[in-house]
Amino acid sequence: MYARDHDHLLDLMRENPDATPSTFLGDSSYASWLYDHSDIRRLKSAMQGDPDPEALERWDLSPGLWREQVAMALSALTRKR
Repeated sequence: MYARDHDHLLDLMRENPDATPSTFLGDSSYASWLYDHSDIRRLKSAMQGDPDPEALERWDLSPGLWREQVAMALSALTRKR
């Protein structure tokens, strides 16, 4: 089951503490891509700034959905540690 949003991801991780957090990120989602290609420091920095215009276009995301996907990747990476 893939997380619908950040809150759902947190619920899934809480309900399945032994599961790898990335299993709850949609395979072709921006959050999954970030999980595989970024790190906690970069994602924390991204959350402090404006959405990346290139990512918005490439992934067809609204600014709100971009922020949601970054938050999901950040939570999954933080939990992975």
